Formats: sequence, C-alpha cells, structure tokens
Amino acid sequence: MDDGDGSFMMELQAKQIAQNATRYNASAPCPTCGVIMNPVEFISNRGHCLSCLTQTKAARVKGRMA
Repeated sequence: MDDGDGSFMMELQAKQIAQNATRYNASAPCPTCGVIMNPVEFISNRGHCLSCLTQTKAARVKGRMA
C-alpha cells in the first residue's frame, strides 16, 4: 500500500471505488468528481460524494462571510 510515493490516500480512495463498484449493482458516480458511491450514500448526500458536498458548503459559507 504505502510505497513512499506520497499518494497513499489516493490509493485508498481508488480501492474504495473499486470495492463499491463491485459490491453494489445500483452504485452511482458523483457528478462532480466521479467517485462511485453506494445507493445509501447517493441518497443521503443528495447525489454528491461527501468531499464534494463539504467543499460546496464551505464555499457557500465563505461567500456569505465576504
């Protein structure tokens, strides 16, 4: 896993994507970044992955504070 090239987190994310894609037939990709989510994640996060949803909310807060 961690071979020292600095991409350990990306490798973990790629592994999770592959596991989700093979585990569920109703998986769906995030429209922003393409990460495959299981059906529960897709419904509970309104169609976006958690990282994209967090970034969107942070941008909205930042815009309102300016």
